[in-house]
Amino acid sequence: MRPTNRFGFHYHFRIMLAAFAVLILGPLPAGALDIGGIQFVESYGGAHPAEFTALLSQVEAIVPAALAYITAQWGLSNTLRYPLIVTIADIPTKDAARPVAAYVRAVRSNGEVRQNLVVDLQHHLMYPDDNLEQILYHEMAHAILQDAVTSAEAAGIPQWFNEGLAQTVTTEGHDRTLEDFKRWGHTDAQAVLCDLNGYVDVFYHGEYNFGCYTQFYLAVHQLIALSGKDGLPRLMDGLRDGTPLPDLVQPVTGLNWIDFQTNVHQFTRDVFSGKLPVP
Repeated sequence: MRPTNRFGFHYHFRIMLAAFAVLILGPLPAGALDIGGIQFVESYGGAHPAEFTALLSQVEAIVPAALAYITAQWGLSNTLRYPLIVTIADIPTKDAARPVAAYVRAVRSNGEVRQNLVVDLQHHLMYPDDNLEQILYHEMAHAILQDAVTSAEAAGIPQWFNEGLAQTVTTEGHDRTLEDFKRWGHTDAQAVLCDLNGYVDVFYHGEYNFGCYTQFYLAVHQLIALSGKDGLPRLMDGLRDGTPLPDLVQPVTGLNWIDFQTNVHQFTRDVFSGKLPVP
């Protein structure tokens, strides 16, 4: 499930370049390193300095590569509009609504918007075989989407769009759907069908969390397929201007919100019946 199998030479070159810079420059001094507008803050003070240094080096290589890859895939400028601060935490979050391995949160500091990407060192030590690249690409997708739509007038980001889109930047969505197909394939897909009219900008447990991630991925796949190469930038521009996503679907896809949901459910049924391949 490594994202590297889709990214090719450009991705690997950025990884090698960032890693080479770390080798030449040595460990970061106390403070922050700014790479392309992404600030890497060294605030670690725990009992695993060697592991921290190794993890920090990986994160410094992966995060800028993720920014370049995702913005290119989505047709966006490779420049964040607001600061993104990346830090390694040695005290795991106690917020059960956040991912354990890493999470992104948006905050205001002195009236300015900024986002924090926090990577949990303790989780990394407990689960060293976890795919760090895939985790960080997923979280960077959230950060880039939030950065693209943030404004004083912005509409909320629906959960299905936020999580579905994040699954498209690696093989995560394909792999998740394939696993569900092994479990529920050649059925009516009722086990994976979910309502897209869920809460907005909320991470919480229940049917709109992991149980619906396959449906969210397939919905975004259809959205991109129907909207063409300029669809995502148009959707993000509309969200930033304050238009709710259901109102943006018809101008971009040609289907109104109700018909789009019907299309998504039929597509899901066709995939799980075996009529269409897993995208």
